[in-house]
Amino acid sequence: MNTRQLISLLLPALLTIACSSTQPGPAFERNGVRLPIARIHNAWFEALDRSNPKLHDELLVALAESRRTGSEVFILKRTLGEGKSAQVFYAASLKRGGADNLMSVNFATREFLFDHFNSVDGPTMEATRNLLYNQERIRIIKSDLGIFGIK
Repeated sequence: MNTRQLISLLLPALLTIACSSTQPGPAFERNGVRLPIARIHNAWFEALDRSNPKLHDELLVALAESRRTGSEVFILKRTLGEGKSAQVFYAASLKRGGADNLMSVNFATREFLFDHFNSVDGPTMEATRNLLYNQERIRIIKSDLGIFGIK
């Protein structure tokens, strides 16, 4: 089974587990707008899949490994070559990668910790959160004004 097939099998289960809860769960709140952290994570995953599918896929592998081992899993980034011919490779590891350490995940705590992650690797979690926040603020204002059929 190749990585893509494994991911297609794991993705629905991981997203269901990561994004579902009967409890209100942790949330980002600012100026009366509340965004569940699970919603932010899900939107970030979708944006990452569109912009950097290799990293997205390796991140899902890391989440599955974190769930299996119960420990933090690191995503390492290595670049071979320079300039336009450079190739980027991502790998999940149970050991911190020093300068190669892009980020880490912990399935049990739902934490994503960023070390050397930047906009070249994909959208940042903060940019995704801000986009969702702005969309929700606009929805609230439109609802308050009773326009565009939003209630």
